[in-house]
Amino acid sequence: MKRIGIIVNLNSRKYKLAKKRDDCYEKLGGDYVMVRYTHSIDEIADVATEFKRAGMDYIAPCGGDGTLHHVITQFNKIYQNNLPPFLILKGGTMNNVANSINLKGDAESILKRAIETIKADNALPAIERKTMSINNTYCFLFGNGLVADFLERYYTIGKSYTKLVKLIYDSIVEALFNKNSNFFKGFDGSITCDLQTLPYTNVLGLLAGTVETVGMGFYPLYRANEKNDSFHVIVCAMDPKDLAKNIVKLKKGIPIRHEKFYENTIKTIEIHSDKPFAYTMDGDLYYAEDTLQVTTGINIHFVVV
Repeated sequence: MKRIGIIVNLNSRKYKLAKKRDDCYEKLGGDYVMVRYTHSIDEIADVATEFKRAGMDYIAPCGGDGTLHHVITQFNKIYQNNLPPFLILKGGTMNNVANSINLKGDAESILKRAIETIKADNALPAIERKTMSINNTYCFLFGNGLVADFLERYYTIGKSYTKLVKLIYDSIVEALFNKNSNFFKGFDGSITCDLQTLPYTNVLGLLAGTVETVGMGFYPLYRANEKNDSFHVIVCAMDPKDLAKNIVKLKKGIPIRHEKFYENTIKTIEIHSDKPFAYTMDGDLYYAEDTLQVTTGINIHFVVV
């Protein structure tokens, strides 16, 4: 009998809103599931060890993109590049990876469909996706400059769909009409893509990924899966006003032709700055001291039901 190991992030948006833990996955899955709950990253490795010993056929993280990249990173340390397929149970603020593979419904409906398939003795269909590797951590979206600053501002005002829409609108207006805005300070340093150092000392922002969407209907990384061994990178050194004028193209994944806009499919990015800088992996914020390298990471199989 195939079994699913479910790891629930109690810090995810779903559980913070509910303010309590329920046993819906145990009730829904019965003997087909093993459910474990975590409060911290440190607890994930213990769950991975338990799931490996129990021979779980599928791993089902419950949370958003941030939860997913932590689970993949910690589980891979235990499984040593031999990970089972992942079933994403959407429950976080950002679910871009799940959306990119067209995984429909909420966590309960996804799990229900998976259990029904297993009970029918059918194999769960899966699709392969690349990751990016940063300091031995695996992710699907990476960014710095405006990308990290936008998320930092969003988390400061509080996570909600309404606030996110307003923030996007306010940011576009600010870019068009406020020349003295400190929000668009960007990133000072050098960026090298596959050994090619870009001719910019200040960039508005950098975005890279192995999934096409960043949420809110934006599909800027339309070449994310063009090649099996590469990811899509966008580096924008344009003025904020010029970027705002191209926002529709960025949203729809239409190429932008501008001398200060670089995009390509690559395998490695090296970023250097003389001062610490913020960056994001799958919506989580981090800080680098001076130099950071982003490379193509391991491949993951995702169940699509």
